[in-house]
Amino acid sequence: MNTYVAGSGVRIEFATLSGQGGREYNEDACGYWTSDGGSCFIVCDGAGGHGGGDVASETAVRTVLSAYSHAPELSRENIERIITQTDVAIRYGQQLTGGLRKMSATVAALFLDGNAQKAQWSNLGDTRLYLFRKRSCRQLTKDHSVVQTFVDAGVISESEIRNHAKRNLLFAALGMGDGVPPNALETAFDVDDGDAFLLCTDGFWEVVLETEMIANLTRADSAEEWLLQMEQLIQLRGTPLQDNYSALAVWVGRPNEITMPWPDQDVASLVAEVSPDPV
Repeated sequence: MNTYVAGSGVRIEFATLSGQGGREYNEDACGYWTSDGGSCFIVCDGAGGHGGGDVASETAVRTVLSAYSHAPELSRENIERIITQTDVAIRYGQQLTGGLRKMSATVAALFLDGNAQKAQWSNLGDTRLYLFRKRSCRQLTKDHSVVQTFVDAGVISESEIRNHAKRNLLFAALGMGDGVPPNALETAFDVDDGDAFLLCTDGFWEVVLETEMIANLTRADSAEEWLLQMEQLIQLRGTPLQDNYSALAVWVGRPNEITMPWPDQDVASLVAEVSPDPV
């Protein structure tokens, strides 16, 4: 677990978690960068086999952190430039050796200004960013996946994504050559004291439900404890083929003291309608 104090005086606490699951290799990667001028938190899920997926995800983390540390500015143009630069870095790596030619990585990145009062994000693939504010959970990112297009078309419901046979089919990721441009918000959004952010790969969120993320948040005394509580669910439910799972939690102030259940309210009713737009 790590902490720093933003320019506004608010305390930022963050922690990372990454597990191999039942796979032969862990191709996920997490990273962060903090300074007086801003901060960046990133989670990536690599694909392309050993020597490919792990290289792609690690390349993405290093490139995003380096690029943002040199230009910690929350404009849409800057964030999209950084993600495009990261895609170029992975495409260059694909040309170095035959073992890397199919490597790619999903990405979800959260960017904060120096006061931790404004935030931006970007994503490609199905690594997600959630925002927990008071008594609600909001999925900020939108999966670039085949099943998400089914949801958008009204063919299936949001609740069917986790168990759908085609859930792992993506149409966009870093290095895929799909022509899908990186996205970021037109303008940065306001961060409230007590907000909690969770960046996580599909191996994490496909096992831990949003209701459980909220329930564990109210019981945790730290960002690290929050992640460890949710990891216990993955270990209990994981199959021999459990995917790599990774998550990065960012606490602004003390979310566990603000995100409390309403009296006599069932935890299942705490989850807000999922939306790609910030609250």
